[in-house]
Amino acid sequence: MKLNLGCGYNHEEGYVNVDQDELCKPDIVADLEKPLPFEDNSVDEILMQHILEHLGQDTKTYFSVWKELYRVMKDQAVIKIIVPHWEHENFHHDPTHVRKVTPVGVDMFNQERNKQVIASGGSETTLGLQLGIDIEVYEVGYDFMPWFQNIIRGKPQHFAELEMKKYNNACYQLQINARAHKPARGVQWKS
Repeated sequence: MKLNLGCGYNHEEGYVNVDQDELCKPDIVADLEKPLPFEDNSVDEILMQHILEHLGQDTKTYFSVWKELYRVMKDQAVIKIIVPHWEHENFHHDPTHVRKVTPVGVDMFNQERNKQVIASGGSETTLGLQLGIDIEVYEVGYDFMPWFQNIIRGKPQHFAELEMKKYNNACYQLQINARAHKPARGVQWKS
């Protein structure tokens, strides 16, 4: 099963289109900040296009969203996230955007990363271990503004990522692809 969560009017063929707004005529009406109406380990792929930045205004709710995503995902299930870049004015214009979503922020649910942080004495929050979920970012893509594409043309992605930090509005959105690991690869903390 493949889910298009927060589909709005963008229904995807081959996906179960889910939204809380009945006007969008989704296949299933559901609030993504509540338990999802799907069985454990039943989903192969989740698509979230411009929805994650609208969820979890408070941290506890945001973490609950991630725990639900992980609960329904099969081992090696993929989650494809498209969000506005946090340094683009479009992110700031929309009053319904409640959270910046970054590749590092998503990869903090990666228990292997968490174990490396602990081993190195780092200070990054080990969210995967704390929440008992294990979701690893494996690919990040950027959609750049045309003027910025001229600056980075012919250069490798790491150059673009460094150069992008110098400018606002260089990148208007990014894609974060991640996968679930089940069973989780670390020892979960009891909360």
